[in-house]
Amino acid sequence: MKMKVPAWVKGVIDLLLIVVFIIVGLSGIALYLAPSGKIAKMIGWTFLGLSRDTWINLHVYFGLIMIGLVVVHIVLGFNRMVAMLKSAFKREKAKVIGGLAVMTLVLIGGYFAFEKITGKEGTIIKTTSGKYITTDSTTIEITGAMLKSFTLEQLAEAYNVDVQKLVEILKTDYGIEAKPNELLETIEINNGFNRRQFKEVLSEAVQKAKGD
Repeated sequence: MKMKVPAWVKGVIDLLLIVVFIIVGLSGIALYLAPSGKIAKMIGWTFLGLSRDTWINLHVYFGLIMIGLVVVHIVLGFNRMVAMLKSAFKREKAKVIGGLAVMTLVLIGGYFAFEKITGKEGTIIKTTSGKYITTDSTTIEITGAMLKSFTLEQLAEAYNVDVQKLVEILKTDYGIEAKPNELLETIEINNGFNRRQFKEVLSEAVQKAKGD
């Protein structure tokens, strides 16, 4: 004899799934926007008043809760789901197969799009000592908040490089005049760079200083 589950139980499960899904989605957005852990702590990064670590905890805990709720939801509605799929497959086989094919293509396309966005593209650069190193834009993270609040010396300390060496690299390789106690944003403005270009230059210069 099958145990009949009250309708209100399924309703509660569905409601909880919606709430948990929203929290997991929101925390996912927050973590996508967040800088790396080291940078987030240095600049005191928050999103909706919560720190990066808090968002990580929310994402993990509610992610686990969502997995449990999904399992319960599938178990409660498994027989009905199978019956509906069988019925649909018998009546409209072509549409069901087409739907599965489209879903598969979307998943594959999403995977490759994600790889393209998050993949690291290496660039070979020559350091001031003549050595060649491979760099990528995700290794050294420069954020807008850092440009507004960090001096060149603080940036050098954050990535454990010699500030004088960094000053020399900026001047020799990029024609940038900078002083250790000068705000990064001021250096950017004084040397006529736009924000994206200056971030890339700083990232590459720090990598060169590390490679020397």
